Amino acid sequence: MNYIGVSELKQTKRMWKMLDSEGELVLTKEGKPGAVILAVTPETLESTVRSIRRARFSDVVARIRSNGSALSEAEIETEIADYRANRA
Repeated sequence: MNYIGVSELKQTKRMWKMLDSEGELVLTKEGKPGAVILAVTPETLESTVRSIRRARFSDVVARIRSNGSALSEAEIETEIADYRANRA
């Protein structure tokens, strides 16, 4: 996985070359990871975004379960509704 600093985004040819070879880049700010840039095509954009959202939701659920923090029924329903609203 390649890392690229925010200041390097102006070097678009280099960024696209790295993205083409790796398929993903970690965008850093002040040396710390802040975002992931993924290569997509018009045909794969929607499915890629859905997959990312599903994975992030699964991570949240796993963290909640591992922390043992009990959410109220209303909080659970709110989380589910938020996820469903954003997954379109």
